[in-house]
Amino acid sequence: MNLCLFVIDLQNGFITQNTSHVIQRIKSLLEQKIFEYVIFTRFINTFDSPYVRYLNWNKLFSDTERKLVDEIEPFANVVFNKTIYTGCNEETLIFLKKRDIDTVFICGIDTEACVLKTAIDFFENNINPYILEYYSASNGGENFHQAAILVLSQLIGRSNIISEPIDKFDISKYL
Repeated sequence: MNLCLFVIDLQNGFITQNTSHVIQRIKSLLEQKIFEYVIFTRFINTFDSPYVRYLNWNKLFSDTERKLVDEIEPFANVVFNKTIYTGCNEETLIFLKKRDIDTVFICGIDTEACVLKTAIDFFENNINPYILEYYSASNGGENFHQAAILVLSQLIGRSNIISEPIDKFDISKYL
């Protein structure tokens, strides 16, 4: 089985006091080399985006904000840019299909937005998503993070939420 880790938007512009703790957690996960494939997404905001137009959210325009965090960048061999919440798009679906990947482990920022939307979209495209709760966070804080986990447990299944840290020795119990 081809194991794939999907790291959502671990970018400077999303790192705050509510999310900074996941950087080292994700780095330690990557250092274990559990996954044959690791995909990163990078959110690119645009001046005519719905985030600007409807939410008045004016971030992630500069190269510094858009840049993947320094600690993670050495691991970022496959990066897909996106301009919407989901990281599940035609480009990523083609990538997964060509490699016969039908299960993805998802982590990153923000649990209630991009992580949630990506997981649901993979689920609806018949790709089994596992949420790595310990390796995900929300800028809105722990309440938003936990609300997303609760919703995801209903939408993709409680058994697809992994709450504890994982390592190469126990990953198989989830497959």
